[in-house]
Amino acid sequence: MSDLLISEQHGFRTLHFGSEWVQGRMRISRPADLALGYAQDMCAALLFTAPPKHVYVAGLGVGSLPRWALAHWEESIKRMEIVELRADVMALTRSSFPLPADDPRVVLTLGDAAKVITERPASSVDWIWVDCYDGRGRVGTLESADFYAAAHTALKARGVFVANMWSSVTRYRGGLRRLRAVFGANNIVLLPAIATENVTVIATKSPLPPLDNRAIQARARALQAEYKLPFERWQKALAPVATAL
Repeated sequence: MSDLLISEQHGFRTLHFGSEWVQGRMRISRPADLALGYAQDMCAALLFTAPPKHVYVAGLGVGSLPRWALAHWEESIKRMEIVELRADVMALTRSSFPLPADDPRVVLTLGDAAKVITERPASSVDWIWVDCYDGRGRVGTLESADFYAAAHTALKARGVFVANMWSSVTRYRGGLRRLRAVFGANNIVLLPAIATENVTVIATKSPLPPLDNRAIQARARALQAEYKLPFERWQKALAPVATAL
């Protein structure tokens, strides 16, 4: 019996993995919107880098981030590789949460995202998104030192690694310590969600600028006007990784 459950209410379609926990949500009338706040937060790395050409997505879910990226970064994206561990999730997403059909830039791969990234050339990826949880809130090797090292190798010099983590679980600080050991303490910032325990972790290969400098503030204003997302609030809420350790 499958643990994949879909509910619909108030114009939204939601995926569950055998529990009330929300795995992903899509606004039916505007599928390219980011319906969940934490998913919006995972776009905050635009404060530090330009829209990417090559995106690597660990975990398909309902495809929210890929749909948003393809709609908003149409001019920049040349390749988007999405790696999903479960064939049934891939099949369900095609039928109920579809990505744009027949887009040659999108490569959907069935496999372990922590392994597949090791097969990518060094310095070949601009942006890595990681949002993989099973029905019990586990992520497996996607919080391992080996995965973080492979992701660091695959990223270009100005690339960004963006992961959704939960601050309430005991493994949270361990994951941050492993990430810091690979990327360096000065290259990681945290963005806590407002209403949930999600924390967006942004790590870069190149040093981050001061979070309160005028250039970042001006960029936040410009991005907010362009994308209609709360970049100014995000810029003020970002914190160094040391605040959580």
